[in-house]
Amino acid sequence: MKNIPVRSLIRVSIIGPLGVAIIVALTSSVKEYSLNIVLLKSGLISLGILIMGLYNIGLMLWLANRIAYGSRKYKIVRFTLSFAGAALFNHLLFRIVMETELKNYVIPEWYGLIRNRSVWPVLFLIHGFVGNIMVLILQNYITLLHAKNHAELENARLKFANTEAINQLLRQQIHPHFLFNALNTLKSLIRRHPEKAEEYLIHLSDFLRASISNGQRNIISLRDELKISMDYLEMQQVRAGAALKFDIRIDQQQMSDKWLPAFSLQPLLENAIKHNVLTAEEPLYLEVIEEGDYLKVVNNLQLKNITEASTGSGLMNLSERYRMLAGEDILIDDDGKTFTVKIKILQHAGGYHRG
Repeated sequence: MKNIPVRSLIRVSIIGPLGVAIIVALTSSVKEYSLNIVLLKSGLISLGILIMGLYNIGLMLWLANRIAYGSRKYKIVRFTLSFAGAALFNHLLFRIVMETELKNYVIPEWYGLIRNRSVWPVLFLIHGFVGNIMVLILQNYITLLHAKNHAELENARLKFANTEAINQLLRQQIHPHFLFNALNTLKSLIRRHPEKAEEYLIHLSDFLRASISNGQRNIISLRDELKISMDYLEMQQVRAGAALKFDIRIDQQQMSDKWLPAFSLQPLLENAIKHNVLTAEEPLYLEVIEEGDYLKVVNNLQLKNITEASTGSGLMNLSERYRMLAGEDILIDDDGKTFTVKIKILQHAGGYHRG
């Protein structure tokens, strides 16, 4: 269970009782008990705390496989079973202590001041509950500290992955090869179709501006991401003409309330164009479809015999970012005729989207 720091909890469950044993030994030695009594008394008390610590760790692991870890139900059931186990353990321990010579070492001397011995089990139980509360407080502190460190590590990994994705995109798009093709296309359009040249220049300008302005954002609205992608597709269609066809099927009214990792849709479209043949006789069909909580990018497969140079890290990078943001992977399906990638639509602009 990666969310439960088992090793740290076990380590604390061992060190904690040792600390209690030292404290008990020191207080007992002040009362001038013999060394055997001091060792026996401190050993029994620390052993009881150790058993309760290990029981609570086992309980956490057992419940985590049956109830959503960290949920309200998990916490209620955990604390209920924890104190029920503490009550049962202390009842059995009290019975054992009272029926053996251990009562001379474990039962506090001030119990003898109480005439009604029927109260002793209740007092013994209260002591057990206090010990269990201390165990729970310590274990909760360890789990919270682990969760904080884990969150900070994931945030650092996400920032690194996002920076790598943006830098990779900028290297690819503002690469001289990209600019050379874009300027060549623009030059030919100015001579033959001035109106289209102006439209192409607007898309190019908007695309480059968005590439830079969104470079520091982890998550952007679906509307903004789609605008970047449309600018890219419009430029590619000017170059490819009838060889490239695309269809966008997204609820336009809800786009501002839905979010995607920055530069997550455009690389999928670029990937399809880069690796497939585009001809007027066999055009490449691109579809972007909203399907429930997912966005689906579909293209027909007509792979090039010689693909363009690629690092191959685009899908892996996007996959890693989604695992860190939403706790799940992107979905890829290749049936030999079409290639489909599904990415989850995020429901808010925050950095945590796990269910």
